Amino acid sequence: MTDTKPSKPLGIKGYGSTPHLVGSRVGPADYTLPPEQSRLFTTGPARRGDRFIVTEKVDGSCVAIARLDGQIHALNRAGYPAWSSPYPLHLAFERWVAQRQSRFLDLLQEGERVVGEWLHTATGTRYDIDDPEHLFVAFAIMLKHRRTAYDEFSMRADKAALPRAHVLHDGGPLTVEAMLETLGNKGFHGALDGTEGAVWIHENDGTFSAIAKYVKHDKVDGRYLSSNNGGLDIINYSGPVI
Repeated sequence: MTDTKPSKPLGIKGYGSTPHLVGSRVGPADYTLPPEQSRLFTTGPARRGDRFIVTEKVDGSCVAIARLDGQIHALNRAGYPAWSSPYPLHLAFERWVAQRQSRFLDLLQEGERVVGEWLHTATGTRYDIDDPEHLFVAFAIMLKHRRTAYDEFSMRADKAALPRAHVLHDGGPLTVEAMLETLGNKGFHGALDGTEGAVWIHENDGTFSAIAKYVKHDKVDGRYLSSNNGGLDIINYSGPVI
């Protein structure tokens, strides 16, 4: 008898991949925007109605919380139920979400999901977290493949008391150099090993248009995970038991 994966509650991934800006550190499965597209995020020229929101790239495990048929589901990035994961960090996420069902029912409409970084266990960066409310850092609300406009996302996340990835810049295009100066080495979420980089969200006339990221060259994906280093997982969280 063989084990089979459960179905994906939404039928899609929890979150897809984000292209890199030119000069970003790229992993084996990543891809970089063509130079002319990359420049639109960093130097322009901007078009009428363009807006660029640049947020700190928080280095955790990408997860999602979805509302489907009036029920709340904790999902991993691939879109599978967190309870089905072999990794303790996802099982902790499942428990954390289960304790906050009413909050997410209030936050989400049918079919929507909120996506963010789960910081319970160190992946490529260590964090020092003792408040369970700081374990999940949200960066988007989505319906299928449509991303909610940033102002609506931020208003709803704040109303639900969900931390958001820190906004470094909100306006026109922003160069990588200016982003790095604003971000600094510790960032705004308590990174202990240096910051990872940032994400550029492009909207036009209040509607999501495109996204890109820059990852610093000294970052190593998943270096603290036991599945990668043969040791023990490093737990960022030191607060009350979940």
